[in-house]
Amino acid sequence: MLQTIEGIYKNGKIKLAETPQGITESRIFVTFLETKAMTWPETIMQHQCSRISKST
Repeated sequence: MLQTIEGIYKNGKIKLAETPQGITESRIFVTFLETKAMTWPETIMQHQCSRISKST
């Protein structure tokens, strides 16, 4: 099962906003977002546009 949990990376450590439910051990992928405030739709559109421009 996939879960997405917000967190903060600071001084080499990741602090999750909440504890994942039902997971005792798992591989993870960490994506670093820009530090300026953006809404989710802006973030998604920016990611999709960058993928399109790299493929052309």
